[in-house]
Amino acid sequence: MKKILLFLASLILSVLLAVFVGKLYFYLFPQLGSFLSIPANAGEFIVGIFLAYIFSLTLLFTAFGGAKKYWWIGIALIPAVLFEVYFDLQHLYFPIAIGLIGWLVGRGLALLVEKK
Repeated sequence: MKKILLFLASLILSVLLAVFVGKLYFYLFPQLGSFLSIPANAGEFIVGIFLAYIFSLTLLFTAFGGAKKYWWIGIALIPAVLFEVYFDLQHLYFPIAIGLIGWLVGRGLALLVEKK
């Protein structure tokens, strides 16, 4: 039950952060035209939701996941990895970096929770 709640929390957090992360991505990697001929705001949201999902999932499961958290992270990241590989293979290092940052912040948070 705890893992399902963490997964749902990461989905909610990724929707909340999607626009911000999408704007950051398009600021760092300017695109000519828009994403699949849709409005730029929708493209920012679509790209941002997958990047925010990678960040929030690794953060929450690393911090609060308990046993077998890396198995859950690996399985739950499959859709995001497929999206990134299919649509943006050229910048694959960026979602990897986002995941590592989420893992480091989650690890730090887990150590803080462990001390208290």
